[in-house]
Amino acid sequence: GKNQNDQSQWNKKGDVVAGVVSEIRRREADLRRMLIHRLRQDVTMPQCLEVVTALRRLNGVELERRNNSKRKSSSADHDLEGVHAAMEMRLQVDFLEARDCWIEGGVTKIGSAQAAAVAAASSSSGDKGSSSGTSAQAEQILDGVERYRTRCFEIVTQFLAIFRGSFAPSPSSSSNNHDHSFSLLSMWTARRIQTFLTTLSSNIVTHVNDTATLRDALDAASFFASSMGRVGADFQPMLAPIFEPRLTEMIIGHWHDGLNGMIETLKACRDAGIAGPLFGTETTSNKDGTGRSGNLDGFEIQSSRTPAPPRKLLALPPLARFLNAYLGGLNELRRCLLPGASPAIRSGQSKLVADAKMALQANERAVLTPGLRGEAARLREVASKMKSEFDNCLEPYMTGCLEVALGNVDYAMKQAKVVALAAEKVRLAAEKLKAEEETLAKAEADAIEKAKSEAEALEKAKADAIEKANADALEKEAAERIAEETVQDELGQSDAGSSPEPQPIADPDLFDDDDDDMYGSD
Repeated sequence: GKNQNDQSQWNKKGDVVAGVVSEIRRREADLRRMLIHRLRQDVTMPQCLEVVTALRRLNGVELERRNNSKRKSSSADHDLEGVHAAMEMRLQVDFLEARDCWIEGGVTKIGSAQAAAVAAASSSSGDKGSSSGTSAQAEQILDGVERYRTRCFEIVTQFLAIFRGSFAPSPSSSSNNHDHSFSLLSMWTARRIQTFLTTLSSNIVTHVNDTATLRDALDAASFFASSMGRVGADFQPMLAPIFEPRLTEMIIGHWHDGLNGMIETLKACRDAGIAGPLFGTETTSNKDGTGRSGNLDGFEIQSSRTPAPPRKLLALPPLARFLNAYLGGLNELRRCLLPGASPAIRSGQSKLVADAKMALQANERAVLTPGLRGEAARLREVASKMKSEFDNCLEPYMTGCLEVALGNVDYAMKQAKVVALAAEKVRLAAEKLKAEEETLAKAEADAIEKAKSEAEALEKAKADAIEKANADALEKEAAERIAEETVQDELGQSDAGSSPEPQPIADPDLFDDDDDDMYGSD
């Protein structure tokens, strides 16, 4: 009986110990959850290190428990080192998941409920409230980007400081653990960056409506990307696909507003049969000190690289307002010019020009319809004039302004020189036409004088030729005579050398008439 009582008491003590152990293990799990929950809050580096150290101690207790259980079960194929590496990897995963919650808690307000509340408040307070609401949304986006940057960089720094030197020096496992650790950090960083870019893109499309705010957001995101570059996660090339399309949308939006305004004005005047709003007062630019006008066919050539608007468009208010809207869109590029958006902007400008030409052609066809009421003649006149001015003046000017806004100054200067040269050619042609009338008589007189001079020169040339021919003949004759004399002299010398028979010399007295003859003189 005594042994049974001792056994029963021992069993009761065993139950108490088992209950205590179970309670401790349950408290251990609760403690682990509390420590991980602590990592979901804003903790400094020392606090974070304390929490991770406590979690590692809990892992050590679990590892010791598993070691004891393995000994009791006499199992020889257990790998405590592998279990420890798995626990460390799990701790890193829990750490990053908990810190993810901390990041999400700081950035979930970007562009969501709070932005909607701000927009509602701004819409109910008028124009001034609207601008302040837009500014508040822009500040919210910038603050969210900065908060996301600081928290991501802080988490990466904490992870590297806590887990980079936590591996055993065993050469068989240290490098492998390092690879797993850095792979885990790389995957987490890539996922956080992708989440950030998705949220940023949504906020940019929804809440950014001016290029100044777009530029500020781009600067903040670029600084975030360059900061992450210090840990090997620079994502600056991924920002262009987010900001460039939005910039193009804003620029083309300004242009379409101007085009729609022109179309509505033309339609209203056509329906009402009035042409007064379509005409204005044409002004010309002042002349410079040289007395020559600085405006050539609507283009004012000036020393600066920005082309001045053609003042002749003031005579056509719808085209002038359309041009102002176009230039307003280009002015947005001064605040935020992204080179990658240039092709899309050029394509948008080409489409805008095509749409404007179609609108002007449609307006011209509409006013040419028989039975148009009101000032039909003036409406037809202004429709034709607007179409002509758009082709000859407005379209070239728009192209030049676009190239200047995009930084292609060489093209703009070249186009300005082409226009100036064309105007100069026109002026020179007029002066040449005027000078031709004045020089026609002189040209005829010069032609007659030249013909007379040529005739006299021809006669003189003929006389000189005849005289020269005579001189040549005389020279030839003299040469022949000299040649004959030379031949005779040579023949004479040859005869004297051959000794000819002496000829009898006649008595001069026999034939002398002066002597007395044989009969004497009478």
